[in-house]
Amino acid sequence: AGRAAVPHLAALADRLPCWVPARTVADALGFDHSGIELALRLAGRPYVWATEFENVHSLWRYGEPNILVDGKRYACSEDYYQAQKTVPYDDGAWCARREGVMEVAVQAKLAADPALR
Repeated sequence: AGRAAVPHLAALADRLPCWVPARTVADALGFDHSGIELALRLAGRPYVWATEFENVHSLWRYGEPNILVDGKRYACSEDYYQAQKTVPYDDGAWCARREGVMEVAVQAKLAADPALR
């Protein structure tokens, strides 16, 4: 999507990817704040969101780095994350470990792209 598609973010376009308030992005894309409010209630504290940590970059200029985890290379953190799901899928097992998997993915992403630090 170009500047015309998201005029509320046009002022940020030359700086993206960058840290952007989640409500600003939601407003620009026509979403309400219910997901943000739910996340705040569940976490019990503020959280950060950055374009670099999105798993879909159709609106942002950010090239996902390849990551290395336990000697295995993945195309990006999302590929690693999805590859950790068991086959056949077990929702209970996945829910128990998905946060740990995401932590590993983010740490690998930070290691792969020093600009994120």
